[in-house]
Amino acid sequence: MPENVTELVPQQPREPSQLLPLHSCIRVFRQRIEGDSAWTSGILMDASKDLLLLQVISDQITLNGYQVIRRCDISHIERPAPQHSFILKALELKEQAPRHPGIINLESMASVLKSISRLSPLVTVHQEITDPSVCWIGKVSKVDDDLLFLHCINPDASFESSYDTYDIEGITRIDFGGAYEDALWRVNKAAK
Repeated sequence: MPENVTELVPQQPREPSQLLPLHSCIRVFRQRIEGDSAWTSGILMDASKDLLLLQVISDQITLNGYQVIRRCDISHIERPAPQHSFILKALELKEQAPRHPGIINLESMASVLKSISRLSPLVTVHQEITDPSVCWIGKVSKVDDDLLFLHCINPDASFESSYDTYDIEGITRIDFGGAYEDALWRVNKAAK
């Protein structure tokens, strides 16, 4: 059984080929954003020098959508994740196999948003440096180099009447394809 390795993330990003092995079960810490005791467990689906794409493993040991995070926010990574054999076996017994969501251009947050808008009806956008307790969920309307135009959906699963804009540079995390986004989308569609 391989020993857990904790990697401190260097200030200068490494080439994607020097990153963790794809499809590995990892635990990611972002202490500056989430504090010392919070982490995200997931399967590493893809990586660039600036961004990681994870398929998220929930606390209930289910696959729960995808997350794109910035490497510059990562304080360290545990690989493999603690209890990774148990986690992978539990997923197998639940007949949940990790799978790539489709082509996601990880060149920049703008290219990520454009890619996701073609694959998923809703995205969750976080600007955690500004306010770690707030996120926005909606349908990507337009993306340019600096701004995201998002048609937000409220917790009642109805779309707001106007579009909101967000500075792409401030986006620290993007979630999509998760159970909550899926529930909002399904309830919204059923109401029509």
